[in-house]
Amino acid sequence: MQLSNLTGKTVAIMVASGFDEDTFIAIQRAMMSVNAKLRVISRDAGLTNAWNGSSWGMSYPVDGTLSTTLAVDYDAVIVPKGERHVATLSGEAHAKRLLRAFTREDMPMLLLDDAQSLLELVDIAAPAAEEGATHAVAGGLVTGTAEDLNAGLEALNRVMIREDGESVAA
Repeated sequence: MQLSNLTGKTVAIMVASGFDEDTFIAIQRAMMSVNAKLRVISRDAGLTNAWNGSSWGMSYPVDGTLSTTLAVDYDAVIVPKGERHVATLSGEAHAKRLLRAFTREDMPMLLLDDAQSLLELVDIAAPAAEEGATHAVAGGLVTGTAEDLNAGLEALNRVMIREDGESVAA
């Protein structure tokens, strides 16, 4: 998996209690492998809880709350899957504010599975994937499946560099 455009970048992972733990851990590992600075942002302060299969998983430290987070402080944002956390984020005004800022500036975003429904908060339709593809790209927006997380992360890596070769990083 080629993620060199994410090396040294600050990547937010936006969650609320109930996010999918397996996906979260896979994202953590991928970001650590390229020395990206992964920061957990959540409506929860202190700790946020993962969902693991059919019960609560581990608690993870939160680096910043949604209410105090600014999009300009990050080079990209990832929103993992998880029915519980997506439902919570859907009702969160600060999640909407951040998503709107990322989309307005065409900053790199990766939304996985049911997290794609958060695009409705900012009146954006999820891009359609090509036939047989597990992810889709429109500008800086990447949508995909957690099942094929590597393809989504590789697409996010590609949108970190604009067509003119310039980085979109802050």
